[in-house]
Amino acid sequence: MLVDDRNFYLPAGVAKWKRNGFLNKDVKVPLGVLGPMRTQIEAELLLQNLMLVIQSMGLGGWIHASVTPQHLLGNPYESTQKGLGFTFQKPRPHLLDLVRWGTFLTGPRAHPVGLNDLIQGMCPPYYKTMADAVDAVIALKYGSQGVYEDRDYFRGIFKGDGGERYVKEVPHYDPRVVQCVKDVCTYIYETHGRFPAHVDAIYVPGVWIQVHHLDLEYYDKLFNNGYTETHRRHQELWHGQAGAAGH
Repeated sequence: MLVDDRNFYLPAGVAKWKRNGFLNKDVKVPLGVLGPMRTQIEAELLLQNLMLVIQSMGLGGWIHASVTPQHLLGNPYESTQKGLGFTFQKPRPHLLDLVRWGTFLTGPRAHPVGLNDLIQGMCPPYYKTMADAVDAVIALKYGSQGVYEDRDYFRGIFKGDGGERYVKEVPHYDPRVVQCVKDVCTYIYETHGRFPAHVDAIYVPGVWIQVHHLDLEYYDKLFNNGYTETHRRHQELWHGQAGAAGH
C-alpha cells in the first residue's frame, strides 16, 4: 500500500483499495522510498557501456560530476542559464507546502517535463489529466498502434509460430490495476501540483563521461605498463598514424 511520506504518511490515493482488500494494508511503501523506481540504473549502465567502448577503442576516459541538473537542463525559475532549454513545470503553491516540502517557494520544486516535441513526459502539460497519461501508456503497449500489435516484429524474433503465440498470450492489466494506478497518479498531481512529486519527470544522473586520446609519452615516462597494446595502437588503427603518440 503506497503512502505519502511528504503528506503525513497518508494513503497515496489508495484508501479505497485498502478498504476493499485489493492492496495489502500491512505492507506499506512510502512514495519517496520508490524514487525513480530503478529507472536511473539505465543511465548508469549507459555510462559503464561507454567506458567499455572507449577502452576497446584504445581511448582514455573517466566519469565525473556534471553541471547541476537544474542548470544543465535550464530551469528558468532557478537558473540564469538557458541550458539545454527543457520545459519546466512549476507546481502551484499550497498552504501545506511549508510542512510537506519545507518552503512556500515553488521555483526550487519546478522540474523538467519535456524538450519541445522531442521528449514529452507522461504527465501534464502534455496530458490533461494523469488518468489520460495512464491511458496513453497502456495504448502504447496494447492499442491498435501499440507494441504488441506489431506482429511482424515478433515474427522476426521468434521461430515458427512463436511470434503469434507470444502476442496472443501476453497478459493484459487487470482493470483494477489500471484504476488503482490512475488513483495514485491523480493523487500525486493534485496533492503536490506536479507529477511525479518526489523525483523529477526527466532524470539526469548528475555525472557525465569525458573521452580523450592518451598522451603516451606521459605514461612512458612515469609508469610501468600504464596502458594496453590497444591504447598504444589507437592512432595507427583509427587515424592511420603509425607510431604516433596521442595528444
